[in-house]
Amino acid sequence: MKALEGDGLQGLSRGIALAVAVLVSVLYLRPPTDGLRRGVVHVAPDGFDGWLGQSRRHALRTIQRAADLAGPGETILVWPGVYAEDIHLRRGGRPGQPLVMRAAVPGQAVITGAAGAEVPGAWRWRSLGGGLYATAVAWRVDGLRVDGVMAYRSPSTDHLRQICARAGAWPAFSSSRSRLVLCLPRGGPPRAERLQVRRPMPLRRRSGGHQMASLWIEAPWVEVRDLRFDFAVMAAIQLWHTHHVRVEGNSFEGADVAVNDSPSVALPGQVVVERNFSSCYPLAEWSRRGWLSWRELYFYSNCSLTWLQGADLEVVGNLINQVGDGIKISPVGGQNIVRGNLITETTDDAFEFDGPARQLKVLGNGVLDPLVVLGVSPVTDGPLVVENNVFVAFPHPPEVGYGVLLKLMGGDSRDVSVVDNTYLGEQIGWQDDSRLIRARIRGNRLATVRGVAGMDQGSLVDGQANRLLTVTRPQWAAASRDPGSLPALASMGVRPLRLGPVGPAWWHAEVEAAGRSVPALLRSPWIKGP
Repeated sequence: MKALEGDGLQGLSRGIALAVAVLVSVLYLRPPTDGLRRGVVHVAPDGFDGWLGQSRRHALRTIQRAADLAGPGETILVWPGVYAEDIHLRRGGRPGQPLVMRAAVPGQAVITGAAGAEVPGAWRWRSLGGGLYATAVAWRVDGLRVDGVMAYRSPSTDHLRQICARAGAWPAFSSSRSRLVLCLPRGGPPRAERLQVRRPMPLRRRSGGHQMASLWIEAPWVEVRDLRFDFAVMAAIQLWHTHHVRVEGNSFEGADVAVNDSPSVALPGQVVVERNFSSCYPLAEWSRRGWLSWRELYFYSNCSLTWLQGADLEVVGNLINQVGDGIKISPVGGQNIVRGNLITETTDDAFEFDGPARQLKVLGNGVLDPLVVLGVSPVTDGPLVVENNVFVAFPHPPEVGYGVLLKLMGGDSRDVSVVDNTYLGEQIGWQDDSRLIRARIRGNRLATVRGVAGMDQGSLVDGQANRLLTVTRPQWAAASRDPGSLPALASMGVRPLRLGPVGPAWWHAEVEAAGRSVPALLRSPWIKGP
């Protein structure tokens, strides 16, 4: 009898072990179930990672689990909801069979870098006076939102106290590893339901290296479509030893860099970034209202759509609003193009080229209200061709911002052509001791207040090669919003830029907090839409 009982217990133990093994294989390995999914792996907030993802009813809970299962030619279909994940994509597709990650309902699947509501719920605040409040924290807070809007990250409590007392102050904070101080200029105390905090971030590198990303792509032949990337911990999408990647129809809000490839094991090739929206609202509001200086804004964040150095790159039809640098790109080879983008309200460079910039063409883009249009800092190789663009800088108080077409710094730049563009702004150039070598600045229509002031190489921009017009500040202000107010512009051959569709097809500025200033800019007489 005892022997039978022992056999029964052993059988039960073997059954339990088998069940555990099966469960582990389903949860952590990749079972051969591709046929059951019929090419689609479903993900939903109410899913379960023990399923196979073969239907909405049997959806997985996390995008990461879907990324572990999906293979060439399959689609990871992400249903509406919020996904607090850092996804590492190690399995891609193959030629003609890309791996696609897309929203089931465009714009309604959100990948967030925010921590859970329990984090601000555990904070215990005490008043420091002057609109400041302090609490103990478990990590150095890098990103914080108040009432859904980004708060400014101040470098110190003393600086925070200073800017909190300024007229027109916005919410701001400073943080150490154990203490968070928050400025609420319109009154407090802080309430947990008003606050959202970013998950812990590695120490920042000013060189642009990103150790984390909402989506880390380490596989080729991948497409990412129609998703929202919100409050990314560092980069929204990091390209790492990959190629043939398409990023299309997504929105990026609050990312240090939306699509980044530096540093990388090997720089990517065949990358397309098309019809996305990128913003770090309210970055330009802080500047426009005179609350923060340019230097204070500069050290806040890069806030760029791209920081790319690979080869065969296309950045096309994107809408970029309220960022630091709009598009940072300096390819190392191949044939590269930046075309038909609309960049508005940058607190630094609309375009930054700080590397080889080999075989790069910047064609048919619109830039409205930049601090600097072209940051050539420096272009080491080229050829870089900037042609048939419209650049309009809006006047700002001198202590807040200025409008410059061409910024030369960091060393000599080679093989740069600026041809057949329209520019209205403060001045044509600004430079340190850098020079332009093998440069062509010809056929441009340039209307400025200060002309070539600030450029030692003013002879490069002359009235024979370009059409020049000197305007007063009131004329500049009027013409920036209505070129018809200055008939001399028409005599120069100035014409609006014909711009195709920009931004995601599903994105509607009038209902987006980060797009409040965009509708008026899209109606600018300097731009003709599709």
